Parts: sequence; structure tokens; C-alpha cells
Amino acid sequence: MTDVIIIGGGPAGSTLGCYLSQAGISNMIIEKANHPRDHVGESLVTNTTRIFNEIGFTETMEREGFVHKYGAAWHAPYGRSVVSIVFNEFPVEGVNQPYSYHIDRRKFDLCLLKHAEKLGSQVVQGVNVTQALFEDGRACGVRVRIGDQEVDLRCKIVVDASGRDTFLGRHLKLKEKDPLFNQYAIHAWYKHVDRDDETGDYIHIYFLPIKRGWVWQIPITEEITSIGVVMEKRDVKDALQDIEAFFDAQIQTSKNLARAMRNAVRINEFTTEADYSYSMKKVTGDGFLLVGDSARFVDPIFSSGISIALHSAKFAAEQIVHALEINDFREEVFQPYADKLSRGVEIWYEFIRLYYKLPHTFTYFIQVPKYRMQVFRLLQGEVFDRSEAPVLDAMRKYIEAVENSEDHIFKSGLTDVPIDEITNLVVES
Repeated sequence: MTDVIIIGGGPAGSTLGCYLSQAGISNMIIEKANHPRDHVGESLVTNTTRIFNEIGFTETMEREGFVHKYGAAWHAPYGRSVVSIVFNEFPVEGVNQPYSYHIDRRKFDLCLLKHAEKLGSQVVQGVNVTQALFEDGRACGVRVRIGDQEVDLRCKIVVDASGRDTFLGRHLKLKEKDPLFNQYAIHAWYKHVDRDDETGDYIHIYFLPIKRGWVWQIPITEEITSIGVVMEKRDVKDALQDIEAFFDAQIQTSKNLARAMRNAVRINEFTTEADYSYSMKKVTGDGFLLVGDSARFVDPIFSSGISIALHSAKFAAEQIVHALEINDFREEVFQPYADKLSRGVEIWYEFIRLYYKLPHTFTYFIQVPKYRMQVFRLLQGEVFDRSEAPVLDAMRKYIEAVENSEDHIFKSGLTDVPIDEITNLVVES
């Protein structure tokens, strides 16, 4: 019997397998797909490199030639103004290089899964987990379908790393819709996108002149660029009959983006992603944990997804090691993991909420010397304690001042996004 069964071989599952194998803990990763497989999420924040260093994966990132990401740029919804940052302005502990990476997820996920296998994880691909097994209320294994047969596999701890499939979240009815964000993304790869000579290797975010609308531009290779439009689902509902026309129309609403795309040629089919944001009632239970997108997914505007996946895997591994040492797999033993993950993700979520409430707040505070480094830390996912981010309180006061002003220049930029805590979550049917 293996110690840990991990459902899913994406970034969270593979990273968890790496940490567990390094700790001498037997683990099996069960992935329903056969890698390589397509997936959205192609740009990494800097602190992911620290995880790569810890699991010995940075050398692979370099050898495979993933595009180096030296900074980020945000384009205003009107005119051609741009705010940018360079990552080496803010050194990240445990990272000795001035860049992160842009990635082709097909190649990245496969390389990371192979790395987990190399370190000792037992990897099974093309096998579907149909059921989590419980005894006396504690998870103790999974049932898998192999051909026409179903087989029960036993373990001490089950980890759901199934991504936005949220295997345990759905089966245990833990999943909750985000009450604020119901985003929809349409994306594809292009050649001949015009990249700025100085910022061509940055991620570029173009804010659209529509509430909660934006576009990403991510260099995948020297020739290929990922372009994705993100909007409220209600704003794209009537446009899906002609996705290309709708997509091109959004491109033209940003002067800088339209200029970058003037010679662009699409090289694959459009892909759509719906129901982006959600949470779980809980991320641990007797004998189980949820990691990565299985535990929580927040709006991806600041490229937080893979950072959260990798760090949740690290934090989960620490608690799993402890649980196995004391031979205790009750939910309360895993609670420190749940608390740490929740603190970090809620800070991301608050930061994103404040941005959507008044986009100018973000571009203003990143240029204020007093707060610039704090904004950097938020963007790099380096804050897991709310008290370490007073800039969030300053942003709140700034927004309140705009709201209470009769004729503030940014009054028209306010949206209906509440900036106070949301407690009336809606359970997904």
C-alpha cells in the first residue's frame, strides 16, 4: 500500500509528488489524460522558481528553453499609456535569477510529471479515478477504471490535485461559486505579433474599456504568442456564434493591442474557458487534502494560478510528512495547511477585488515609491500574512475617497465590485 495517492498529474500533483519523494514517502500520481495535453495558464510569477530550485527542476526549465520572463506591463484602456515593472527591481528570497518563465503547458506539465517520476513517484497516465474510498468517514484510497475493470487502490492519504475538475470538491459537494467573478476566456496562439523591442519578453496585460475586461499577451516561443480575452460571461453570451469576429472586435478596442496584432496570424483553434473562479467549503478532511486549482481558483489577471498550485503542494507536503510521522490523519492534523493556504489566497483575492473595483488604483500605487515594493511582493505571491501588506489598506482608503468625492476624476472608473468580505457564497449545483 502506498502512503499517498495523488489524483491528477498537473503542476500541483507533480510538485507534491516531488516533495514527497524527496522526503522518502511513497506516492502514486494518477492522471486521467495522457501527457502532453493542452492547458491554459502560460505565465509564471517569480516565486515559482524557488519551488523549482527546491525540487531540482530549474535545470530542466533552462534546458527545455522556456521563454525567460523579465517583467510585466499593463496598458491603460484608453490611449497608449503603459505601466511596467522589471523583476530584478524586487529580489525574491531563494531565487538568484532576474526572471521567471513563460511556458507551453503541454511541454511544461509533461516535463514536471516526468521529473516527479524520476524522483520516485509512481506515475499512471490514462487512468480515470471514479470514486474516493472512505472507511469510518476517513479517505483511504480510490477506485480507478482500467479498461473494463474497476480496481480499488488503498493508501493512507488521498490528495485531490485534479485541477478545475475538482474531483473531491464535486463528489463531496464542497465547491462554491465565486459571488463576484464569473469570467469567461477566449484564447488562441498567433504568429507575427509585434513585440516591443524592450518589453517583448514581458507579459502584457491590456485593460479593455469594459468592466472586468482585459487581454493577455504571452510569448510562448520566439515566434508564437498566446493572446486571450477575458470578460464577464454575460458580456460574451451572445457573441459565441462568431467567436473570431467577437475576439477581433475586442482587440480593436485597445490602441496598443490593435497595433501589436496588426500583422498577427492565428495558428490554432480558439479555446474557451468558463466559470473561472470558485472556492471550497474546506480543503482538508479526515484522510484527504485538496491542492492547487482543486482547492481554489481566483481570477488569473496577475498570473497567480501556478504559483498557488506549487506553493499549496509544498505546504501540503510539509503537513503530510508530519501526519505520517505521528500516524494521525484526522482533519485537524491537516488544518495548519488549510490555514496557510487560505491566508495566501485571500490576500491575492483581496488584491484582485481592489483592482476590479477601480483599475486606476493598481497603476497608481505601483508608481508610488512608498508602496511600490509592497505591490511587487503582492505580484510575486510573496505575502502570506495580511499584516505584511498595508498597501491593501491604503488602496481601500484611496477607493473610499474616490467614492465619497462628488467630482473626483476617477469617479466614473468605479465598478460595482464590493471591497468588503463576501460571506454569502452560492453553492454550485
